[in-house]
Amino acid sequence: MSCTNPPANPPVVNWLFAAAFAVLLMACGPPTPAPSAWQATESSLLTTGPYILLGETGVAFIAFKSTDTDEPIVEWKSESSQPTRVPAEKIGNLFVATLQSLPGNEVIHYRVVTNSGATEFYPFRVDVGDDESIEFAAFGDTRTGHSVHRAVIEAMNREDIDFVIHTGDMVANGGRDAEWDKFFQIERPLLSHVPILPSIGNHDMSARNNYKHYFLHDLWAKGRRYYAKDWGNLRIIAVDGGIECKEGCDQFQFVEKALREAVEKDMLVVLFLHYPPFSSGKHGSNLDVQKPITDLSKQYGVELVIGGHDHNYERTNPIDGTTYLVSGSAGAPIRAVDPQWFTAHARTEPHFVLLKVEHKRIILRAVNLRGETFDTTVINPVAPQP
Repeated sequence: MSCTNPPANPPVVNWLFAAAFAVLLMACGPPTPAPSAWQATESSLLTTGPYILLGETGVAFIAFKSTDTDEPIVEWKSESSQPTRVPAEKIGNLFVATLQSLPGNEVIHYRVVTNSGATEFYPFRVDVGDDESIEFAAFGDTRTGHSVHRAVIEAMNREDIDFVIHTGDMVANGGRDAEWDKFFQIERPLLSHVPILPSIGNHDMSARNNYKHYFLHDLWAKGRRYYAKDWGNLRIIAVDGGIECKEGCDQFQFVEKALREAVEKDMLVVLFLHYPPFSSGKHGSNLDVQKPITDLSKQYGVELVIGGHDHNYERTNPIDGTTYLVSGSAGAPIRAVDPQWFTAHARTEPHFVLLKVEHKRIILRAVNLRGETFDTTVINPVAPQP
């Protein structure tokens, strides 16, 4: 059976054609979306990227690969800023431009200029103004299911989101540059204008440290794979599940300090990592991370913890106030899920999660590739329990 895309508007003349069409979808996965305008018109300029990473307040990094040997530049502008040209520095096999003094409450427009031409201008933000709502997406475990991965990116790209969280296992083998190239090529329509906050998965690890290289952790995270970012009244904390960490280790102290500051500033908190503290999927709850994460979440009133690793969707009932989420079905083979005592909703289907922060609450929606919302809930502020 050939797994090419079906016609855009297939003339369903009888039930036999409809049945055959359904079998094709089940055998081949969702149709591969047509190439975006970016891919069709500008992919010759850059082999991967551009993609956006966030640094300290007012700083962003634009990363890409280009076949041009001369140094490309990135031009950016906003309503209050004059057009600025920033040379892109060569870091390994990447070009990286550091954009500074970016206004937090305005849309920034940038483009990449090489000897061969220029991309169009892409808009993005690094923060929001006071009292503005925030909307972001979470997904994970993309790996080698490229048609599903591409469909998830196309679906998220239709949403008006400020940034995206990836829960890890971006590739199948973190030591292969070709897999990272494929990852960023598939994600290009979204990441060219939406910053990504990454978390390392077990498949992303390698002795070559490709994950740290491609996400520039030496530039904005002091070489660590755990970090905290603020967006409006939301603090997002990434935990490195790839290191052994008990109470008292450097990462534990870092996360505890970030949580303590969030309580002092009366911020909502989303914490994310690859290994899920609670899961009813194939791997189940990860007990190594469960105790430190639940202890910190209870003590400092964490609203939401997002994990991946298990290739399904699952949302728990609040546990000591905190909701735990598994989102790991964006390309890796989907697996069955067996709901446990903590399960509020579980699903085995490719998906992503939309999260909207407004009026000191988080509105959660889980969306499948048909655009259907199959789970939703409202997460209210959680009081610390010292």
